[in-house]
Amino acid sequence: MRDTAMSADRTSVTVVPLDAVVDPENEETVEAELRALQAGAGVVVVHVRTRVVTPRALHLLLRARQRAAAEGGILCVAAPDPAARRIFHLTGLSRVLRVAATVPGAVRRNAGAGCGHPPAATPAGARVTSPLRRTGPPRPRQVRPLGRFSRARDSRRP
Repeated sequence: MRDTAMSADRTSVTVVPLDAVVDPENEETVEAELRALQAGAGVVVVHVRTRVVTPRALHLLLRARQRAAAEGGILCVAAPDPAARRIFHLTGLSRVLRVAATVPGAVRRNAGAGCGHPPAATPAGARVTSPLRRTGPPRPRQVRPLGRFSRARDSRRP
């Protein structure tokens, strides 16, 4: 199935729905269909309608992105399900594949408008530091007893 829409800048956008969970049995078929729909399209939005995104689906989308870039096109991903978007975020592919929650969001993200999240407010002149980086001396680490496997300190083994 192929849907074509026009974005605000009059670029043709091809929307390709991905309804199947990609596994070894259907990977070649899904990739062949995607390749056929992707041919000659400037902007392709893959609409992932499944909750589960398998590693095979991620590799398939990365290969499709490489093909699009080689042909001078762009590939984006629209994933309405939060679980599917989380998989893209956890693997670090949400930026590479330009993942958004909706098809219009993916088109906007393609145009450089970002993913729709509000920007973080930073006061003028404030220094932005990573939350993982601490300043000052290291804090002592608290050690908890191991529960039933720990024994009292004053008891000795015979």
